[in-house]
Order: sequence, then structure tokens, then C-alpha cells
Amino acid sequence: MPSTESHAEIDVARVLVRTEAVSFRTEPFFTFTSGVESPVYVDNRRLLGFPDARREVVDALVHAAREREPEAIAGTATAGIPWAAWLAEALELPMMYVRSGAKEWGRKQAVEGFAAPRARTLLIEDLAFSGGSLVAAAEELRRADYQVEDCLTIVTYDMPAAQSSFDRSGVRHHALTTIDAALEVASASRSLTREQTALVRYWLRGQREEQPAAAGA
Repeated sequence: MPSTESHAEIDVARVLVRTEAVSFRTEPFFTFTSGVESPVYVDNRRLLGFPDARREVVDALVHAAREREPEAIAGTATAGIPWAAWLAEALELPMMYVRSGAKEWGRKQAVEGFAAPRARTLLIEDLAFSGGSLVAAAEELRRADYQVEDCLTIVTYDMPAAQSSFDRSGVRHHALTTIDAALEVASASRSLTREQTALVRYWLRGQREEQPAAAGA
């Protein structure tokens, strides 16, 4: 099966697989707290412990962010905060983060940090699956009077439901790499057999078909 991923996507995917930020296992599947079983497990928090890998990911974020020409950077709490902070520092831009909901004390706000009103804000998250947390964060930023047209993640599952959510909310989603690219890297390194690779692809296809584009986030 020929690769459809770019060199840049493969480079980031190699980092994720090398650090086990993305892992594959078919015997047995991983079990999530929701009870869902999956041959894919994403834990980008592992990247925090690998300075060289972390630097590679930040460099890729900087390159992708510059194409969007943001005036401010915002991260989702909590996974997007470190990446947003490193990116904002590299670009010398204001940085904010977005809570899952407004706090019930102090200023009772969901957006922490500061940028000029109406600043064009790039939203950062580590992973996109359903897109729900990104869309919710974008809406919180808009309510706080910031312009949000783009969001950027380290990796995406490329789910149709997520793309539908982004389209409805008017947010363009960009990702450094995909689960498919990580699977290609793992397969090429022979850490997965052909049968295991085929099983993961089958699972991903099933997830995408179960989440039609018309579905909610």
C-alpha cells in the first residue's frame, strides 16, 4: 500500500512512535476508562520527558504556526498548555489557555492569560479524535472576544465526525501527523507484523465508518 503521508508527517510520526507517545497493541487491545477497546493508544504526555523529541515537535509546531500568522497562542487545558507555552515563546506571542468551563471563583472566566482583544488566535491541542474539546475551546475564546479560525494538533485520528464538527464551527484543523502515519512508521520498523498492521487499519476504518460526517462531536 503506497504511502500518502508527507515527509514532515512521517518525521513527526517517527518521534511519536520512538517515544511511545503513540503505541499499537493487538494482543490484547488497550482498554480505555470508557470501556472502549483499541489497538491504538496515544499519550503525548510522554513527549514531555524527552527533550530532543520535544524540541522536534515544537520546531514542527513553529513551522506550521507561522503559516497561519497568529497574533496569539492558546492551549487547551491541560494537554495543550505546555505546547502552547513553548510555541508562544518561540514566536514571541501572547499565550493563553482555555479551561473546560469557567471557574466559579475570582473572575469566573474560562480563558486565562492575556492577548489584545480580537487577536487572531491559534488554538493548540495535542490530539484530535472527535474534535469536541477543540470546538468547545474555540467557542470559549470567541466569547472572550478573540478571533479563532485555526487549530493545530500534534496528531489526529482523521475522524469524519471531527471534521464535520470543525466545519460547523468554522474552525480549520491542522495536524503535524496522523495515526495512519504512525502506523506506517511502526509497520516499517517491523514492530508490528503485517497481520497486526492490517488489524489496526481495519479498526481505524471501522471507527471512521461508525462516526459518519453528520454525527456530533
